[in-house]
Amino acid sequence: MTEFLRSWILSMTGTALLCAAALRLTPESRVKGVVRLMCGVCMAAALLRPLLGAALDTYPLELQRYRAQGAAIAGEGTAVRQGLDRDIIERETEAYIMDKARTLAVPLRAVHVALRWSTEGVWLPETAELAGSYDARLARILEAELGIPLAAQNWRDDEEP
Repeated sequence: MTEFLRSWILSMTGTALLCAAALRLTPESRVKGVVRLMCGVCMAAALLRPLLGAALDTYPLELQRYRAQGAAIAGEGTAVRQGLDRDIIERETEAYIMDKARTLAVPLRAVHVALRWSTEGVWLPETAELAGSYDARLARILEAELGIPLAAQNWRDDEEP
């Protein structure tokens, strides 16, 4: 930081000395107005040059860092969203199964559905743990409508899943 300030002060001082000398040596005429304008432009450039140079040196690195942070945050957001989606889909699927069981008058105490991430990018039911007596009608509905094969349905009459 001190090197930055030192460089900035030196450039401002050097430019001010050159401008003062140029204005002192220029006779009073229209040319002096042009020299005065040029000195103002040079002083503005000397004032802004170190600030722009410092920002331009670090800008690509900072931009890359911000992009990496943005990508990481977006990845975390996607993971959180997928987790929330999974929880919602599990609950909705379990509620659907309980509703079908009530409709068919099948006494189920509880249902737990496990999901898997498909190649299409969605959560699909993979297995079902059902606390209740086996019912062939409900088992076929789970297979036909939810895609849970009979082999992946675990019916337990004695305990909750």
